[in-house]
Amino acid sequence: MAGSLQDQLLGAGLIKAHDAKAIKTSKKKAEAQSRKNKIELDNEAAELAEKAREEQRLKSKALNEKQQQEKLQKEIAAQIKQIITASSIFKGKGENLVAYNFTDFNKVKSIYVTTKNHDLIARGRIAIARLNNEYYLIPAEAASKIQERDEGSIVLLNEPKGQEDEAIEDDPYADYQIPDDLMW
Repeated sequence: MAGSLQDQLLGAGLIKAHDAKAIKTSKKKAEAQSRKNKIELDNEAAELAEKAREEQRLKSKALNEKQQQEKLQKEIAAQIKQIITASSIFKGKGENLVAYNFTDFNKVKSIYVTTKNHDLIARGRIAIARLNNEYYLIPAEAASKIQERDEGSIVLLNEPKGQEDEAIEDDPYADYQIPDDLMW
């Protein structure tokens, strides 16, 4: 790195000799004028360096915020996965399973559950959650915890209709059985 920046620019052909001479003379005139008037010259290099530091600081701040958001999203996803896997309810197995139909992304989906679980889903005691394109039955309390973090993970959570033991007295069709093909 021999020579000044001006010499290097001249050597690279980025500026012409008469432009370099004009810059040098104007700088000398400005220095002489500042000594005469006792005014401090603006240091362009210092201003550019300060501007570059400020831009770098803002860029670093934005990158840090983005990384924090990504970290927070990963933590929330891990919490949701843990809640679903820890509180998952066995769907049941055997021949006496009933299909429970629900909508997910505007598509009708089915999950096969026991009649007891079917009733609890309808009453809002059990919810259906989605994790990695699989559906899980979880208690309503766990579903409310998940909804606080991410509402998209809970596919179905019916509103509870009063107490579990309380029967609806005004239902005129309470004595009639619902046929299996009408269950939703």
